[in-house]
Amino acid sequence: MHLIFGATLDAAHYPDFPGDVAVLGASVVGPAGLLDILETGMGMVGPPIGHTTRVAAYAAKLKSYLSGAPNAFYADSFQNDPWASADTLLRWRDDLIAAGWRATAGGGERLDALSAIEGLDPLLPAGIADRARLVTEALKNALNVPVSSLALLDPKHLLAPIWRSLIETLAARGALVAQINDAPASSAQTDLGRAQIYVSSGQANTASGDGSLTFLDADTEQMAAEAVAEWIAAGDPADLAGTLVIAADGDTALLDQALSARGLPKLGLSRGSPLRGVLQTLPLAFELAWAPFDPRTLLQLLLLPRPPIGRFAAQRLARALTQEPGLGGPAWQAAWAEIEEHETARAAEREETDASLQRRLETWRCWTQCGGHSRLEGIPTAEARAIAHRVATWALQIDASDANPLMLALASAASALAQAVDILKQDTLPALLLARMIEHVVADGAKNPNHIANAGGLRVAAGPENIWGPADRIIWWNFVGQGRRAARSPWSVDERATLRDAGCPTPSIEIDAENIAWSYAHGLRMCTKQMIFVRPALSGAGETTSHPLSHQLEPIVCSNRDKLTYRAETLLHRDNTIFANRRIQRNQAIAVTLPAAKSSWTVPTRTRAAVEKRRESATSLERMLDCPLRWLALDVLRLSRGRFAEIPGTDQLLGNIAHAIAQIVLQPGAPPDSHTARNQAEAAFDNIVAMIAAPLQQPGAAGDLALARRRIPLSIADLAKHLKDHNLIVVGSELEREASFGTGLNVSGRLDLVVRDAQGHLAIIDLKWTRSEKYRREQIAEGRALQLAIYGAILEPSSEAVAPGGFYLLNQRKLLTPQGSPLGGEEIAAARSPEQTWTDLVATWRHWRDAVSGGVALATGLSGDLHVPAPIKPPKEPCTYCEFRGLCRVGAEAAA
Repeated sequence: MHLIFGATLDAAHYPDFPGDVAVLGASVVGPAGLLDILETGMGMVGPPIGHTTRVAAYAAKLKSYLSGAPNAFYADSFQNDPWASADTLLRWRDDLIAAGWRATAGGGERLDALSAIEGLDPLLPAGIADRARLVTEALKNALNVPVSSLALLDPKHLLAPIWRSLIETLAARGALVAQINDAPASSAQTDLGRAQIYVSSGQANTASGDGSLTFLDADTEQMAAEAVAEWIAAGDPADLAGTLVIAADGDTALLDQALSARGLPKLGLSRGSPLRGVLQTLPLAFELAWAPFDPRTLLQLLLLPRPPIGRFAAQRLARALTQEPGLGGPAWQAAWAEIEEHETARAAEREETDASLQRRLETWRCWTQCGGHSRLEGIPTAEARAIAHRVATWALQIDASDANPLMLALASAASALAQAVDILKQDTLPALLLARMIEHVVADGAKNPNHIANAGGLRVAAGPENIWGPADRIIWWNFVGQGRRAARSPWSVDERATLRDAGCPTPSIEIDAENIAWSYAHGLRMCTKQMIFVRPALSGAGETTSHPLSHQLEPIVCSNRDKLTYRAETLLHRDNTIFANRRIQRNQAIAVTLPAAKSSWTVPTRTRAAVEKRRESATSLERMLDCPLRWLALDVLRLSRGRFAEIPGTDQLLGNIAHAIAQIVLQPGAPPDSHTARNQAEAAFDNIVAMIAAPLQQPGAAGDLALARRRIPLSIADLAKHLKDHNLIVVGSELEREASFGTGLNVSGRLDLVVRDAQGHLAIIDLKWTRSEKYRREQIAEGRALQLAIYGAILEPSSEAVAPGGFYLLNQRKLLTPQGSPLGGEEIAAARSPEQTWTDLVATWRHWRDAVSGGVALATGLSGDLHVPAPIKPPKEPCTYCEFRGLCRVGAEAAA
C-alpha cells in the first residue's frame, strides 16, 4: 500500500487523494490514519479508547500513588482539582512516551514519581504514542508489512521521535520512504516566485505587483468573504479545480455564505463546538442535580431543539415554569395533569400498554427531579452513572440508526462519562470534579451537521502544513493572528539532560519554532500561480494582529505595498475594479424606502368577526384604552415577540409569593390577628418560595430573598390587622369571576381578595408589589383605576352597583382607596367615582370596538393630537411599554 504521511494530514488536506482520481491501495494519512492501517494489517485492532477514559484511569493511579506518598509533587493541585491535574500529568506522560521514555527511575523527584505511577493499578489504556510504540515493536517481527511505500511530507527531523522510529522501522522492513519535494513551484520572475525564494533561501527581491501575490485587507470578516467570493466568481469556472482555501481556524461558515450566494460550491469546513444545542443535554442534566434548584437550567433543557421529553410535555412544563418558577406549585401540578391526560389519550390511539405508558412518564419525571444534592458533598457515583446512562440511552433512541452526528456525539460523550465515573471508583463526585469531567467529554463538541461541502472543484485545507501537492491558486483565509505557538517544556534543564542521556530527548522550543516556520513557508511554496492573503481587521468582536509570515515577507513587500494590497471595501463604491488580475463588476442596488409611520390601520374582515366574539380581561381592556392597535395585535391577533419562555423578574416573583401567602393566611371568615398572620406567613414562606419562586433561592438573590422574608410576612400581618380593625370579613381570595353585560361586553378576571363590611356590602382589595406608589396614586386620582372598576363590576353582575375597591401595596404596607371608600386606608380624592369610571370605560370600549369592527384601528402614539370622542382619553405616552413600536413605526418616527 502506498501512503502519503504528514503529522497533520488527519485533518482536511489537499489534494484529497493521490492521483487525478481516487485509487485503490493508496491513501493520505496522518498519525491516526497510519496507525489504523498498520494495526488492521497486523491484527492489532482493539476497541477505541477515549481520552476521557484515560484521564479517569490516570487520576485513579495518581490517587493510588498519593496514598503511599502524600507529599508527592502534584499533591496540592490534585487535592484542589484532581481532574485538571490528571489531564495535565497525562499529557506530560504521553509526550514523554512519544519522545522514547521507558519509565525508568533516576530522573529526579517528578520523573521518579511518574515512573512509579506507571506500575500502579488500574491499567492505563493505550494512547496514540503507546499504540505507535507497540506497532513499531510488532513491525520488527511481522510476517507481512502492510505498507510498501511512504511519501513523507514533514521534514523527518521535525517529527516526534516515536514517529521517526516507526518510519525507520518501516524502511528497515522494506518500505520505500521518500521525502515530498516542496521546492518553490512558481516562476522566479513573478512576485509569488520571489516570495517563495525569499522564504526558502533568504534572497530578497522586491515584489512588483504583478497580481501573483496579493494581500486582501478588509475591515471585517464579512467584507473579506464578500471580496473573496467575488474574486472566485469572476474567474473561469474551470479554474475552480485548482483553487484552494486555507482555513487554519477550522471553519468556513462565513465564507461559505458568500460563496453560496453566488452559486459557488461551499467548502463545508466546520469547527467542532460543545455548544451545539443537543450536546447541552448532558451538562444541563447534571446541573439540575445540584441544590438549590435553578428553574432557568430546567427551562434551558426543556427549550432545547430536541428536548429529552416529548415536545408537548416540554412546552407545558416550560409554560408552568414561566408562570411559577419552581417545583410542585399549582401550575406545575396542572401541567403534569395535562401531560398525563394527553399521553393517556395518545397511548389509547396507538394501543400502547399501561406499563409502557407509565415507564415513559416515569422517565420524563426523572428528567425533572431536580436540586437534590449539595455541591460540596457531591453526588453519589451510582446516581451520576444513572444520569449519564439516561442521557446516552435517550440519544441513541432518538437517533434510531439515522446516524445523526449530534445525537451520536452526545451518546458517545455520555457513555465516556459513565465509563470514567466507573474507573474513578469514588463513592461521591464533588461538583467541581464532575464539572471538569463533563467539560472534558464534550470539549471536542460536534461539527455543524447542516454545514456540508458542495460538489465542485473548490477545495479547502485545514492549514498550510496540510498541503502535500501543488495548487494553482491558494487563498489563505483569515491570514491574521499569532498563529501556532511553540510549546514550552514543563521539564527543568536537569530533567531534560537526564532524559536525553536516557535516550529520550524531549522536544525543544527551537524544534517547535522551526516546525512552525516550515509549515508557513511550505504553504507558500506549494502555490504555482496566485496567492491571496486575506487580512480582516476585525474578527468577531476583537481586533486582529499581523500573522508571523506577514512580518517575514515585509522586506519584499514594503517598497510596493500599495500595488500588492487590495481593499475589500473598494467593491462598495466602484462598479468596476481589478483585484488580483481579475476584473470584478458590481451593480448598484436600488435603495428601498422604509415603511412610514401611520396612525390609521385597516382591519381585515376576518379579524372584525373575531372582535365581536371576544371575552375581555382587565388587562386587555386597559391595553385597548391605551392603544387600539396594540390591543388588536396582542389580544385579538395574539402576536408576540417570540419570548415564549422567560423566568419572571424579582418584583413579579415577590408579588407572586405575597399573593400565595395571602391566600393561605386570609381564609374565608374573620381575619387572624396580626401576630398569628405573621407566624402563618413565615411558616409558609420557604415552601411557597420553593414551589413558585425558586430563583430567589440562588446565591445571587440572597438580598432579595432576605428582603422578601422580612417584608412579606409583615405586609400580610398589617393587612390582617387593617381588616380586623375595620370589621371586614374575608369572603375569599383568588376568586374567578366572569360576567356578560347587555352592551355586548364580556369580561372575566381573578379577584385577589374579596371582603364584606359590617353592613354586608362587598368590596375588593387588589394586592400589588411595586417599588413606588406614585403610579397607583395617580390612577386613583385621575379616575383611571380601571382594574378596580372592572373587578367591582364583575364581582356581582346581577347588581347594578360597582363594588368599591382599593390597592394594597405590599412593599409599602399601604391601602390606597378612593375618597369615601368603606375599606378605609389612605383615601385619595378621585376625579371619577368607581361607578362613573365603569360607565366611562364601557362607553370608551364601545367606541374603540365599533371603530375596529368598522375596519379601522388607531395607533394612539401617533395620533395624540387627534380628537377622540370617548370619555377616557389615551394616556400622554401610550408607547412607553409597548412591544409593537416597530409595527406602527412610532420608534422610527421618534428617532427621526
